[in-house]
Amino acid sequence: MKTSKIVFLGATLTLFVLLFGCTEEEPLIVPDVPVNLQINLTLPEFSALNAIGNAVMIKGYAGGVQVGYNNNGIIAYRRLDNSTSEPFFAFDASCPQHIEVSTSVTLDENGFAQTATCPHCSTVYNLENHGYPSSGYALKRYRTSVSGNMLYVTN
Repeated sequence: MKTSKIVFLGATLTLFVLLFGCTEEEPLIVPDVPVNLQINLTLPEFSALNAIGNAVMIKGYAGGVQVGYNNNGIIAYRRLDNSTSEPFFAFDASCPQHIEVSTSVTLDENGFAQTATCPHCSTVYNLENHGYPSSGYALKRYRTSVSGNMLYVTN
């Protein structure tokens, strides 16, 4: 009787580890780069982020550091569901489907469509759906936090 309990416990533990201990991580397609942006939501170039469902592209250099992988930029997006603890998403604008080409996705309808499209491969990314396309790899996400009128994007 004691042996059967030990065998049952061992089998249960093994099954638990196999089911929950082996999670598949998303592959790292877009390499890590330092990201530390401070976005003042009261500035005219970021005013679109004050309305839900809008996005802006941030390109160039911030504090002497390139913005996004290969300086392709970062997309800041105001989610449709403003009641969540995470009202903003931020994505690297590099298309992960062909990182060797170093193409920046473009915001559809000037950032009002909740999508971004790669001009090289025509992949459409749904910003509200965590940057996932209908197939393929998602856009790389960065952390966001808000304090007053400031949006912080970091990794």
